[in-house]
Amino acid sequence: MKVKEIMSYPAITEDENASVAKIMKHMELSRIGAVVITEGSKPVGITVDHDIAAKVMVKDRDPGEMKAKEIMSSPLITVEADASVEEACGLMATKGLRRLPAIENGELVGIISIRNVLTGEPVHVKKYLFF
Repeated sequence: MKVKEIMSYPAITEDENASVAKIMKHMELSRIGAVVITEGSKPVGITVDHDIAAKVMVKDRDPGEMKAKEIMSSPLITVEADASVEEACGLMATKGLRRLPAIENGELVGIISIRNVLTGEPVHVKKYLFF
C-alpha cells in the first residue's frame, strides 16, 4: 500500500508569520492535529497540537501574539506520496513523529498520520478560510 492511498488530503498550510491563534482555529474547525508552515509558498516546517500545548499554553503565552515560526518544528521531514506505508512508518518511528507530510512531484499533497496507518483509510480535510 502506498502513502497516497491512505493519507489525509489536502495538507492544510499557513504562512510562518500567521498567529498561533489562527493556526488553532484551523486545527479546531478542520479537526486536524497539524498545519504545515510555509515561507512564501515553500513548506518549511510543521506545527502540531503538542507544539501549541508545550510552547504556548504551558508557558502561558498569548497565542494571538505568537507566530507560527516561533513554535514550528523545522526542518520539515517529508515522505514521497508513492512511498510504501511501511517506509513511512519506519521514518515516523525513527524520527519520533506521529504525522508526516507527503510530497508528489515536488508539491505538498497531504499528510500521513498514525491514525491513517491504523485505519488504513484516507481523510479529506476541509479547509476553512479566515480573514
